[in-house]
This record gives sequence, structure tokens and C-alpha cells, in this order.
Amino acid sequence: MELIKDHDIFHNNSNIPQHPIRIQLTIFLVCVGHYGNTSSPEYVAQWAGVCVGTVINTTYCCLVAFLALHDEAVMMPPEEEKERAKKYMEEVTCPEWWNGFLLADGTKFILFQKPGLHGEVWFDKSKNYSIDCQICDL
Repeated sequence: MELIKDHDIFHNNSNIPQHPIRIQLTIFLVCVGHYGNTSSPEYVAQWAGVCVGTVINTTYCCLVAFLALHDEAVMMPPEEEKERAKKYMEEVTCPEWWNGFLLADGTKFILFQKPGLHGEVWFDKSKNYSIDCQICDL
């Protein structure tokens, strides 16, 4: 909270005051800390005792404030940490992945139609045919 409390997004010239930052941050953390139905704005609104619009607005405000911290908070790891991660990857996966210390996956790209080869494999829990994206920094 200390890192985001002075961001302009939490201050306005309106006659309608915003919720305190600690409340907005709590709502945001409940949203991002859950998955499935418990992360829906409707569920969080009921949990917090606010309207759905408040959940959406507070989540937006917190995201804007945290994204402004990007250059201070996100950085490539030092060389010794990279080497430690590479060694771990080699031990727990296979030698071909030893250099893949920085991986991100999970983004789904929805396909237009069922693929012809092994079509059912691409059917996901959302009832779409999709493919997962994986980015590897070697």
C-alpha cells in the first residue's frame, strides 16, 4: 500500500470520494488471489459489500498504480540467479530445457474451428478450441 498510496489515480476532484486505498487494495487482492467463480466481480462485490462497478473500478485503479511501478519492480535477475534457475530446470525437466530459465505460459489463443489433426485435444474447459502460448527466453 505504501508504494501506491501517492499515485494520482487514487485522488480526484469529485464530490464523490473514492474508497480508502486500503479497501481498494483489499478488493484488488481478493480478485487476483482467486480463480474461477470466486474471482468474478459479482462474487467479490458480494464478499466486500460493494457494487460490481466498484470492484471493477478499484481493480482498474490498483492495476494502473502497480503498472506505474514496472521500471522499479520488474527487472531481469542477476547472472548467478539465472544460472541457479537453469541448473534447476535441467534437474527437474530434461537436459534440452537447461537454458530455459524464464518461461511464461497459459495465454490461450482461441481457434476459429476444431483442428483436423487430434481435434479433441484442443478443446478446453471453456468449451473452446484453443492453443496455449508459451514464451521461452533461451
